[in-house]
Amino acid sequence: MSKSIAAITALFVCGSVGAALAQSETQVPVTSSAPPTMTAIQPVNPVSSKPGGPIIQSITAQIPTRGALAADVIIPEFHFIAPNGNAVLIHREMVETSANHVNVNPSAVINIPADAQKKGAIVGGGWNCNTNPYYVTLRAWIMDADGNRSNEVQYTIHCNGG
Repeated sequence: MSKSIAAITALFVCGSVGAALAQSETQVPVTSSAPPTMTAIQPVNPVSSKPGGPIIQSITAQIPTRGALAADVIIPEFHFIAPNGNAVLIHREMVETSANHVNVNPSAVINIPADAQKKGAIVGGGWNCNTNPYYVTLRAWIMDADGNRSNEVQYTIHCNGG
């Protein structure tokens, strides 16, 4: 009788394991940070420091994806026109932040052909949010090879719900 109890127990255990292996998989909830967002004070009737100088017309942003996942990077895009086609630099400076410390790359070279600048072009720059919630408000302007400055624009990047 003990052999038949052992056989029945073995069938019961094997049947339970087989049933567990036959169950379908389900999605597991994954927590993630809120994607970065950006707000901006859009220019209204913008003008350059001198006639023929660059003008920032508007600001937009993109969030690149890594496969199916959104990245913790946001790319502010500055839509500008340079009537002389000689915009060479975009400058950014921090106005305010809720973070303990942020690194701002203050200047970046603009390498866009003159014809494109004359028609209207876009220059962008990425911002990596990392993991902490915070915001950073920046001011930006474009300079041309003649030393003319565009209008200034102000924008705020909100990282991880900050």
